[in-house]
Amino acid sequence: MRRGDMRGFMGRARHYRREAKVLRIQSNLANPTGFVWGIMTTPHTLFIARCIGERLAEHGIESEIFLTPPEKFNHDCYIVLCAQMFDRLPPNDKRVVFQLEQSVSSRWFTPEYLKTLASSLAVLDYSLVNIEFLAGKDIAYPHVHYLPIGIAPSLIQAPDTAAKDYDFIFYGDYYSSPRRERMLEELQKHFTVKLCNNAFDDEMHALIRKARAVINIHYYENALLEMPRIQECLALGVPVLSESSRDQAEYPELGGGVQFFEQDNIEDMLRAASAMLKQADSLHEQVSQAANASARRFSFMFDRFLLALRIISPSAMLGEPVYVAGSQDLIALSLPETIARRRTFEGDVPVDCAVFDGIRNVRGWVGCGSSFSALARLALADGRQELTVFEDDVLFKQNFDENIQVVRDYLAQASRWDIFSGMMASVHPDARVLNVEHRQGMTFVTLDHMTSMVFNIYNRHALEMLAGWNPLDLNVDTNAIDRYLEKQNDLHVVVALPFLVGHREDVRSTLWGFENDRYAKMIAGAEARIQGLVDEWQLAQDAQSIAKVH
Repeated sequence: MRRGDMRGFMGRARHYRREAKVLRIQSNLANPTGFVWGIMTTPHTLFIARCIGERLAEHGIESEIFLTPPEKFNHDCYIVLCAQMFDRLPPNDKRVVFQLEQSVSSRWFTPEYLKTLASSLAVLDYSLVNIEFLAGKDIAYPHVHYLPIGIAPSLIQAPDTAAKDYDFIFYGDYYSSPRRERMLEELQKHFTVKLCNNAFDDEMHALIRKARAVINIHYYENALLEMPRIQECLALGVPVLSESSRDQAEYPELGGGVQFFEQDNIEDMLRAASAMLKQADSLHEQVSQAANASARRFSFMFDRFLLALRIISPSAMLGEPVYVAGSQDLIALSLPETIARRRTFEGDVPVDCAVFDGIRNVRGWVGCGSSFSALARLALADGRQELTVFEDDVLFKQNFDENIQVVRDYLAQASRWDIFSGMMASVHPDARVLNVEHRQGMTFVTLDHMTSMVFNIYNRHALEMLAGWNPLDLNVDTNAIDRYLEKQNDLHVVVALPFLVGHREDVRSTLWGFENDRYAKMIAGAEARIQGLVDEWQLAQDAQSIAKVH
């Protein structure tokens, strides 16, 4: 208000009203001891329901699966899969809907269904494409939670090496989809193909394991990847040949367990089918790796959802391994549910960068701190000596690739550093310059305090500090992750002038609920202040040199 930023003030007010509402609703779920959850599902999503039940059990939460609505909704909370298929639903304040339809078709997204989603305690969705669609319907973060479909570890079966009865199996609705029918007819001309439409559960699983591979063809043109089917097959130890989709990059965990052919291209389907069968017997290891990676991701993402609803504690979350695709040293921290911000970031992702779906907490700063601490623990467990983490509102300046190499070369020979900070929005009032050096047009300044998490490189000492952060200390003034690092003693922070990176002004803060454009002046002021400290340090050094001469 003092700045006259009425838009920012109103946005922040809406942010806090929304957070207060979420806190009131979730307070009823804060003590899960003795909880019994109900899971409502249709037969074709029973596999997902079992994965959910298994993960709840890992946290000591009992659950019961229903294929039809119970007579009375007496359970403490319900997760409803395919809510539009049931004539009765649990009360709004104890109902979480797992939205499993594809937004590429408006068939199920009726006003009534959208109202059901909006009025539920929370919405789960497996696809970022769907989350983007729902955001356009005002069903958005923090109401929506991203939960890619995965596998429960206990449901993974070893690949069956016995002789197979057929080359491929297709299960699902092929009668009412002309494109599926056309492609399957062509496949049957060259391979033995089993078609199944009304088999479920154990009967279906037995049939799948008799096939060398599963063929997955979209019902709709330009459809999303049919992840329930794919994950169920991987859990059974069977590889999948799938029509490509625009969202397949969202699932790096699939690896070689799933192979793709060009969408709506019969010739490419036949080529890929022949190639897969030639190597089918050697795919067992890749299928197992994909299944286990999918299980790790599902466990983390479901726990992430439970923490957001305060069903489990932040400490419990940090006690479990987090999921990051691959083993890159460069990690981007991003909330997938803030989809506009995620899409903006995706247009400028560096090469060899893994994206970490940040931990959520009703207190945004606690979720942020938990994310950094979890990544530090993961890096230490992997034996890493340093890790680069940046937030998705970072702005990579021109010549970033060349400049970051200069930075890494400097750090490799520096006598002492704990953190390299790519930029700062503020400078601690007691910050002191410890050293200044110049390399290839860049000035490297070593300070004893820092306040920024936008782009940092952490060495092992700093990673140990992050790993020791306490998520139960709710004093935001001293335990917000940047303030926590700022108060550490004997810290050597290197920053480059000019700053290595900038900060996007066209996205919203996920922690505080205001536009990022307020940071521009803060960053410029911090850069100017550091330059001033450098000038003072240089004058002092010159004075000492003169004194030594005399």
